[in-house]
Amino acid sequence: MTTTTTDYENVHLIILHHGLWGNVGHVRFIAEQFKQRLGDRLLVYRAQANESAYTYDGIDVCGQRLVQEIHSVVKVIENGGNVEEMKGQKLKPTTTAKSDETKQGTTNTSNKNEDLSKDIGTAGSSGSGKKLRKVAQFSFLGYSLGGLIGRFAIAMLDLEGFFTSKEEGGRGVEPVYFVTMATPHLGIRQPSRSRFTKVYNFLSARMLSRTGEQLQLVDDYVYGKPILLVMSEPTSIFIHVLAKFKRRVVYSNVSNDRSVPFWTASFSDADPFRKLDAMEIQYHDEYSSLIESYEHQDQEALERIAKERAEYLKMASFTERTSIRLKAIPWKKYVLFGLLGPVLIPVWIVIACSTISVQGFKSRRRTKQIFGSNPELDKMKDEAVVVRMTALLDEDTSSASSSATGSPKVPEQRLLSTKDTQADSSVTLQDDAEGPKGGANTTTTITATPKSTQTSIAETIDGDDSNHVNKTSTTQATTATGSSFKAAAAGHVASISFPHLKNVRQLRLLPVQIEISRNMNRLKWKKNAIHCATAMNAHASIIVREGRFSGKDGIAAVQHAVDIFRDDGEDI
Repeated sequence: MTTTTTDYENVHLIILHHGLWGNVGHVRFIAEQFKQRLGDRLLVYRAQANESAYTYDGIDVCGQRLVQEIHSVVKVIENGGNVEEMKGQKLKPTTTAKSDETKQGTTNTSNKNEDLSKDIGTAGSSGSGKKLRKVAQFSFLGYSLGGLIGRFAIAMLDLEGFFTSKEEGGRGVEPVYFVTMATPHLGIRQPSRSRFTKVYNFLSARMLSRTGEQLQLVDDYVYGKPILLVMSEPTSIFIHVLAKFKRRVVYSNVSNDRSVPFWTASFSDADPFRKLDAMEIQYHDEYSSLIESYEHQDQEALERIAKERAEYLKMASFTERTSIRLKAIPWKKYVLFGLLGPVLIPVWIVIACSTISVQGFKSRRRTKQIFGSNPELDKMKDEAVVVRMTALLDEDTSSASSSATGSPKVPEQRLLSTKDTQADSSVTLQDDAEGPKGGANTTTTITATPKSTQTSIAETIDGDDSNHVNKTSTTQATTATGSSFKAAAAGHVASISFPHLKNVRQLRLLPVQIEISRNMNRLKWKKNAIHCATAMNAHASIIVREGRFSGKDGIAAVQHAVDIFRDDGEDI
């Protein structure tokens, strides 16, 4: 955690953030593992500003709250206080803030929460004999929705100059790691056309307030585009700041995660793990749930084995056939479901729907007041459409998994705001920086599409799903023809994320989800596939959310996530 200078003890601060409906207890095990495995190398803080129903308010609102909390945490640290004393002292739920207050040349969004930190441990003055501390490095680990909140928050911090060098008037904090675990980067809109999926998509977009709309990609963040698309655009501040981090890492469950399936957690257009039984998987020697390599078994061989099994069962006696089939049934799961389901499920549905509806209503009322006067969120919308030329680490979208080593050089050129180009126009930009492949100067053409010519996501979808999607939810770059969308639905389109796997086909995702996947994969990411084989709820197990989810596979995933911080967390 510390590398001393003449005047300050430098601190590497890592923020942990829970998911939807979550609280600080959900990331307790991760925090404990950081302490056990890395000691005091890092200062770990579990964010508490967006607990429980406050996660309904939207990625942007929650992101701003998190920024306010980070400023409070930094203030406590640099005043010589102890962040442990902040636990249980709730930040004010408001996110409105004055825009004209500055600190070291940056916007100070923590003024509303100053009461949280002003009296906590300010004894670290020069007269106390205690060495002053300075936050010099910053990392973030977000679970589920927390990963998306973190992506928005770091963009706000970057806009304030949090990661800008002191020579350029910023705070000079170095971004090191950005990690997400089971985070729905492509949203939660399910590609299946089953009746249950349609109901799920419909209800989650309406009952979970602004967050539900954003996760279902039916929100209008700016110019008719959903926030997840805006946050993935290569020229946006969101990608610009992600590229500054030394390492970007994602963890995805390959099975038993019904909340955030593999394809959205890994922002992939396909799922090669849909038939695990047909795969040969090699696991890590130390981290038992981490998949090191995999390949699909020969299809002809699998069909031959299935045929031989069928022939064997046909020739076997009735008693033997019955015994084999009974052994294949997961009795523990079905017996429990059969006994308790008819009583508990209806009760659970009534309670859950009632609670969610009430919380959703309160959230909409709360956010209406927030947006009544919030210049900072308005400014973020303006900045979201400013074109930035970012030196991306990897232009090859065909790689499903890549390692992030080394610190990227990210020259920023604030070039053009698309809100100033409402006419159909093309702007040619000369980038004098060396490209990510080490090439010569390149010329990039960026086209600003007027809102009136945008094509709707819904125009590419058959049937009644079109009623659930914002009619102006994407740009021309995101849309696909009806025939290509139907081809993907029929399983005829090869995967962009896994081109080396011939049997893997593109999922029936929305065109906007495919576009987000392409955009996110332009950066280098270390993608880790996790197989919680014995877990019924892998989404909770991947972070050991509670004691009942403390299986060995989830523990291994958390330990791996912690251990990656060993490599270069100290190189200030």
